[in-house]
Amino acid sequence: RLPPGEGWPVWRGRPLDYLGSIDFAGLPRIPGLPSTGTYAFFYASDLPRPWGDDPGQRGAWRLFSGGLEEVAPPPGVMSYPSQTLTASPFPSLPSPQEPLLQRLERFYPGVLAVYEQIHVVWRQHIWPGEAPLHQIGGWPVLVERPVGPDCHNASTGRTGDARSLQPDEAAAIGDRWRLLLQLDSDERLDWHWGDPGRIYFCTHQDDPIETAWLTLQATP
Repeated sequence: RLPPGEGWPVWRGRPLDYLGSIDFAGLPRIPGLPSTGTYAFFYASDLPRPWGDDPGQRGAWRLFSGGLEEVAPPPGVMSYPSQTLTASPFPSLPSPQEPLLQRLERFYPGVLAVYEQIHVVWRQHIWPGEAPLHQIGGWPVLVERPVGPDCHNASTGRTGDARSLQPDEAAAIGDRWRLLLQLDSDERLDWHWGDPGRIYFCTHQDDPIETAWLTLQATP
């Protein structure tokens, strides 16, 4: 789905793949995210796929909003099964890897080990069994590390490893980035980002939502 007159997005000669669209007007209010409008999400999802860790990958994913219309995809686009998914509000908790929890551990040694157990139980309650961990807004469910510093480094032209940041610096950067959309690997949709593997569309608090940065986290 694309705005009227908008050409199909292309990155480095590859047509981007349509992942889906979200009608925010039909959702409960999510802090920091739109309350109205429909947004379509595109990504160069075929292998080799961009991880969002390089400034040169800008344009490998796109967001479009407005009066979206159905458009026939060009040759070369990955075709995924069509599914209508519903969303329900739930309490969101930070992953143990978040700088917030790392700082808490410095002041209260041992609290992180307890929190990790709480987080596991909470996640099993929210996503029982093998349910894909799809999510709009809230705290991202991390595969490896916080997504904010990675998005900040790549989107601002930095090529260094965000993992070298000090916890306080990483926390300050992370506070300015919000999760927009988390998409897990999902057999129903033929999405295979890793095992586990998730893609995260994140927005900076000062930038339009259409400029969201994507980062992929996955284990081999």
